[in-house]
Amino acid sequence: MNSDALPPSRIRPSLPAALFAAAVLIAAAMPAAAQESDPRTQCWRGWGYLLDGASGGYKSQEMLLVTIGSTVWEAGRPVEIFLLDRASGLISEMPSFTVTPENPRLYYGGRLNYVDTTATIDGSPDRIVIGLSHIEPAQPGVPAKERYNRWACGFPEE
Repeated sequence: MNSDALPPSRIRPSLPAALFAAAVLIAAAMPAAAQESDPRTQCWRGWGYLLDGASGGYKSQEMLLVTIGSTVWEAGRPVEIFLLDRASGLISEMPSFTVTPENPRLYYGGRLNYVDTTATIDGSPDRIVIGLSHIEPAQPGVPAKERYNRWACGFPEE
């Protein structure tokens, strides 16, 4: 017997390691769409007020706003915004609009979870001030969180 050979107990993987390896192989074989939650259930949800482009004064009452999917908050990087209907909490039938943040302030609670900024509105002389909280995607296998996220991001129940 070769003295450099490992004893059999050292060659066999432990049960947790074998299960982990099997899970990795199964996940790699699954289509990408099946591995991820619905991208629409990650969003930024919050409030906004229109600002008069000339005076900077408030021009609207509070609006409920949401983005869809992941959003990168950088000065000069456009973001699509949707209005939420106050009565239903769902995305309004009003058309979406694009804003360009001027100087976003990002807040972290262990991870990025809030942003506020003033922004220009594409095609309008007015501006907007917004404050939005991040709705993180649900982990796979947590249907209650996925249902909450659908509501929080303005989508009806399935």
